[in-house]
This record gives sequence, structure tokens and C-alpha cells, in this order.
Amino acid sequence: MKRLLSTLTIAATMVLGAPAMAADYPAKSISMVVSFSAGGGNDTFVRALQPLLEKQLGQDLVIRNIAGGGGAVGTSRVAASKPDGYTMLAASNAMLTLEAMGNVAFTHDDFDFIAKVIEEPYVIAVGDNKKYKDLKSLIEASKQGKRLRVGVSGVGSSAHIAAVAMQNRTGADFNIIPYPGGSETISAAMGNHVDAVVLGGSELRSALESGRLTALAMTYAERSDSLPDVPTFQEEGYDLTLTVWRGIAAPKGISQEVEQQWVKAIKQIVADGSYEKTAENLGTQLAPLYGDELDSFIDQSADIMREAAGDLAK
Repeated sequence: MKRLLSTLTIAATMVLGAPAMAADYPAKSISMVVSFSAGGGNDTFVRALQPLLEKQLGQDLVIRNIAGGGGAVGTSRVAASKPDGYTMLAASNAMLTLEAMGNVAFTHDDFDFIAKVIEEPYVIAVGDNKKYKDLKSLIEASKQGKRLRVGVSGVGSSAHIAAVAMQNRTGADFNIIPYPGGSETISAAMGNHVDAVVLGGSELRSALESGRLTALAMTYAERSDSLPDVPTFQEEGYDLTLTVWRGIAAPKGISQEVEQQWVKAIKQIVADGSYEKTAENLGTQLAPLYGDELDSFIDQSADIMREAAGDLAK
């Protein structure tokens, strides 16, 4: 009888204790893994968000840069972590790129996506805007037999895959030339070593504002407030919508209570406007998504990346 009572007591404690533990969350500092070196887009995004999240959650957010493998090392580390809400990931479409390329063991189904916070479009831009005054003239040159040299940052990067998606949807012939990073890619375009470049809008922002490069089209479904004069691929007659997005994810299996605390914190940050100006300064815009809408967005983005990866994938 004593053994039975003891067993029942332990079981009751476990059942009653689970909500209590969730209610006490977070009871200690939280690790936020950034799968890239300091100073990159994901790192800048989450460091700007850090003090606002700490205020909402009431605990320190410890940012850990675990770079390597184009984001594979840090992302894999989070996928293998305990889903208790104390190891989180600064997520982006880079993880979907890795999945599409077949370079990693994880898929997006190994994560619970908490929120998409900001996004920016991929932009195709040129240095010689007299030769290519719009997307139509660029595509027309290809159809007349010119193989377009298109610069991207990194072999198999999300920008590389975005360029392949543009090629597939427009029917143009691209000779895609990878450069080590965004700055080298932009320099190649300014020096007319390539006909065009494909990069995230924030990376191109300075060059576009100074007039050194001219944007021909972007991959938002609708025009961007930060690039109001740049048409979308949809406007130009091509069915292509793709974004560079950044947000927060957790290892699969996080409790609903903990997830809701994160969602509540991010919704409050968005509602009070404390991050909006920062997002604009980063060359991005707030575009929050949560729950089922977010899951559908992730699934769709993964499908587009997988299609675009094509022969690039192993």
C-alpha cells in the first residue's frame, strides 16, 4: 500500500508540476544560438532584439555564435537540444537552403517555429542601368543569345538558390558566379564584371541609395515600403515570391505554454513599436507571423527552395 501511495504521489507531482514549471518559465538565462559569425544578418537581427526580449521574458538572453558549415553546425546543435525553452535558434531561410541542398541531417520539421519577425526581399540589380534599364531588357538580352553573368554571395547560398529560382521562372540563361560575400558581389557589379547581382535587399541598400547599382525587380508579393520604385517579379509577369526572413525557432517538442510566452513577448514588442525603427535601419521590415500561418509559410518556402536547388543539391 505504501508503495502504491508513493507511486501515485510521484505521478500526481509530475502531472501537477508540468504546468507549474511552464508557469515559472523562464527561471534562468536562455541561450540563443546564432549559426553564423558575429556581424551577419542573423546576428544583427537578434542582438537588436535582445534587450527587448530580456525585458519581456525577465531573464538574460545569452547569444552564442556557433558558426560553421553555412549555418549547419549551430542549427544542428539546436535540433539536438532539449526542447525546454532554454536553447533557442535565431532562425532564417538559410536553414531551408541547407535542407534543400541535402547537406544536413535535419529538416524544418525538426523545429517548432515560434515567430517570423522581419523579412526583406531578394533583389536583382545591375551596375549598368543604361544597358539594362529594367527587368524586361535584361531578360530580352538573354533570349537573344547572351548568357547573363549573375553574381551571388557564396556557392549554394540562399542568394544562389534565389538566382536559380529567378532563372527558372523567367526562362533566362544565367551564368551564376559565386563570390565570397555580399561586398565582393556588389563590387563586381559596380565594376561591370557581372551583368547583374542577386542579394538580400538590406545588403544592397547602400549601393542602391547611392545610385551605384539599380534594382530591376524584387521577390516580394507586393512592393516594399523601403523600395517603393522597384517592381516585383509578380508585376513583371513571373510567378516568384521569395523572402529573406528572420525569426525564432526551438527544438521540436517545446511545450505550448513556453511557446505562448515567446509569442506573447514578441507580439508585445511588435505592438509597442519598440523594434520597428530598428528593423527599418537594418533595411528590413516587420512582417510577423505565428502559429498555423507561420507553419504554412515555412512549408511553402521550403518547397520553393527545394525546387530552386535542383541540380545544385547533392
